[in-house]
Amino acid sequence: MSIRVAEPYSFEMSLRALAGFAPSAGGHQVVGGRVRKAFRLGAEAVVAELGPDLSLGVHSGRALAREERAEIERAVSRWLSLDDDMSGFLASAERDGPMAHVVRAAHGLHQVRFASLAEGTVYFTLTQRSTQWYATARKRRIAAELGPRLTVDGVDHVAFPSLATIGALGDAELIGYAGNRQRADRLRTVVAGVAALDEEWLHTGAYDEVRKALLAVPGIGEFTAQALLLRVLGRPDDAPLGMAQFEAAARAVYGETPPGPAELRAHYGRWVGWWAYYARTASSWVAEPLPVAA
Repeated sequence: MSIRVAEPYSFEMSLRALAGFAPSAGGHQVVGGRVRKAFRLGAEAVVAELGPDLSLGVHSGRALAREERAEIERAVSRWLSLDDDMSGFLASAERDGPMAHVVRAAHGLHQVRFASLAEGTVYFTLTQRSTQWYATARKRRIAAELGPRLTVDGVDHVAFPSLATIGALGDAELIGYAGNRQRADRLRTVVAGVAALDEEWLHTGAYDEVRKALLAVPGIGEFTAQALLLRVLGRPDDAPLGMAQFEAAARAVYGETPPGPAELRAHYGRWVGWWAYYARTASSWVAEPLPVAA
C-alpha cells in the first residue's frame, strides 16, 4: 500500500536526516534504498518498510488485522512526519533570506521524530544532568534488552518497549538501566506521569493545555516538555530557542548577529519549532552534496 504524504516531501531528505539523528542511531536499517524500522504492536514487534515510491510494506510474525496495519501506518507517518502541512513554515522561510537557502537545500524535508512516546520520554529524561551520548547509550540498552524483536532477512529489528514495561521494572533493574538511583527515581516518576496522560490527546489537544499537562509531571521541566512536544509529538508551536544549541544553529544560518528568540517567534509564529528543526538539521546542507542512499 502507498502511504499518504503532505507535499512537498522528499524521501531522500528523510534518509539524510535519519543518518544525522544520533539519538536514534542503529534503530533502523536502509536496504536497497528502502528503510526498515521496528514498531511495537502490543507485546510484538512488526517491521515497517518504506521506499522512495512511498509504498509501505509490513513484516510480522502473523497476519495482521486491518486496524493493526492502520496503526503501523500511523506510526510510520508520525515517525517521519509525513502528513505535516509545511506550507505555513515554508512561506515564512521564503521571506527570510538566509533561511530560504536552507529550505531550498533541504527541499521536501519533514521532521524525523522519535518513533514512540516511550522512546522519546526515556531519552529526554535520561539527558537531564547528563549528556546526549550517555542517554543514547542507555536508551539503546533498554531497547535491546526489553524491547520486542523480529528477524527479517537475517537481521534482528528491535522496537522500543512500552512505558508500562519500563514502569514495571524493579528498583535494582531500573538503577542498572539509568545508571544511579537519582536518575532511576526521576525516570520512574516521569514514565508514570506521561503514561497517565492520553497519548492521542498529547498529539492533538490544544498546545498550551498539553504543555501544561506535561509540566505538571514531576521531573519534567520546560526543556523536556518542549522537547517532547516538538521531537516526539511533532508540535512545532515553540522551541527552547534560548538554549546554546539553538543559538549556535541561528549563527550557522544568519552569521554572528542572528535574530533573537523573540524576533524568530514573531516571524515564524506557530511554526517556529520547524525553524528550529531545519536550522539544527539542515543548515550545513547548503554547501554539501546530497549523499547516495545505501
